[in-house]
Amino acid sequence: MHLLLCTDGTPRSEGALAFGIRLARTLEASITLLGACEEPAQEATLTATLTDVCARLTAEGIPCETVLHPMPIRHAVVAQATAIAYDMVIVGLVERGRLRRWLRGPSTRRILQYVSAPVLVASFDRPAIRNILLCSGDLWYPATTLKMVQHIAVSAGAAVTLLYVIPQPRLNYPVLREMEDAWGALLQTDTLQGRNLKSCQETLRSQGIETGIKLRHGPVAEQILAEIREGEYDMVALGSTYAAQSLRRYFALGITDRIVEHAGRPVLVVRHK
Repeated sequence: MHLLLCTDGTPRSEGALAFGIRLARTLEASITLLGACEEPAQEATLTATLTDVCARLTAEGIPCETVLHPMPIRHAVVAQATAIAYDMVIVGLVERGRLRRWLRGPSTRRILQYVSAPVLVASFDRPAIRNILLCSGDLWYPATTLKMVQHIAVSAGAAVTLLYVIPQPRLNYPVLREMEDAWGALLQTDTLQGRNLKSCQETLRSQGIETGIKLRHGPVAEQILAEIREGEYDMVALGSTYAAQSLRRYFALGITDRIVEHAGRPVLVVRHK
């Protein structure tokens, strides 16, 4: 794998840098260290930091190169990730000024919008990856998301919990009504999501991954955040809001952004079509 690990040299990037390096070691991946520097006076310091980190990784046998962009990190990440294909982009929670944040939200949203590669937003470091929460508020788990989580779990020796949130239908979709009526016994039903949950569990277990299933019922974002708060998870993974299903608008009301900004855990967002 080839990872793009991004930093602007400020404390808000420290969690992403530490977690990204740990993940690269786990995955035996190569790294491109991207430095973004708005102030010319800080360029020398950031360059020295990148060089030092890259030298340490190279000494460990992890292929590493550095790139420096003299621009805000939100622009630098998008520019680099659209110019070169990476298997994963790792970045901290990128903030704007107070007024721009109030008007448009954190700049991380721009990165999630324009970068097609999987994006891991890591505002906080975790000492190890032991438990991964794979979330869905849709009718399925995208194959690309499942494959990425499987690769990380096998490499890290981590367990995976499949979380499915049965939303409260506000629209007249019969399949949602059917699942809501039998949500407590979903795994025993022949619904599409019941079959998909069991299929995903079997796929992960076939790779030696300890895999559990949890069901919740209610507003999707609130229930995912509640599970994160109550569980001992080191990473959260979810497919992006760009879904191919006809219900995509139903599940696309900023859920990804809310999880990324409030999870308090590294969050992996894998886009799908």
